[in-house]
Amino acid sequence: MSLVAAAVAGSALGARHALETDHLAAIVTLVDGEGTARPSVVGVSWGVGHTIPIAALGLTFLLLGVRLPSSATTLVEAAVGIVLVYLGGRLLAGVLGYREHDHGTPPLHGHLRVGALSLGGGHVHLHGDSFLVGALHGVAGSGALVVALVAAAPDLPTGVAFLGAFGVGSVATMAAVSAVWGRTLGAGARRTLSGLAGVVGVGVGCLLLAGVAGLV
Repeated sequence: MSLVAAAVAGSALGARHALETDHLAAIVTLVDGEGTARPSVVGVSWGVGHTIPIAALGLTFLLLGVRLPSSATTLVEAAVGIVLVYLGGRLLAGVLGYREHDHGTPPLHGHLRVGALSLGGGHVHLHGDSFLVGALHGVAGSGALVVALVAAAPDLPTGVAFLGAFGVGSVATMAAVSAVWGRTLGAGARRTLSGLAGVVGVGVGCLLLAGVAGLV
């Protein structure tokens, strides 16, 4: 496979991958029409968080010639289900009247810190919840398939080209989805749409947990 072919395949898969049901369920529970000033940041953060573990595992496995154990992906899928139920429940609680508040301070936001390093300040901000949820999704379900595809690349440059394009495709697609959903919430019927998103989040999470338990 040429580098161009790897990049095209990676970008197409990244866009398609971002539109999977559990990913969309997470995003619609994370974007709040009132509390999220820039909804697209939620999607970008999800995409960045999602790409990091896939890149790290995929390149590591490619270099070492190993595969991701199925037991590990099963455990992560269960964790994703629990997180989706939590996010959906949190959104439903907000619809029913519970709200986080800041006691007069500016809107709360997270900074990614590594020791003394802070990616934030007045410039680069990541939406903390969506970054972590994206990272969790990175090694669950079809994320493990992407890791396997990277690990099966014929050489390192091809694997890197595939990964880079995959990251761009998934980040851009999820940013667009988040922006559209945020605009939709802002256009009206926010309470109804948020309630629906909460139900979807809880429902998809329960389905994932049922699948892990072998019930569906």
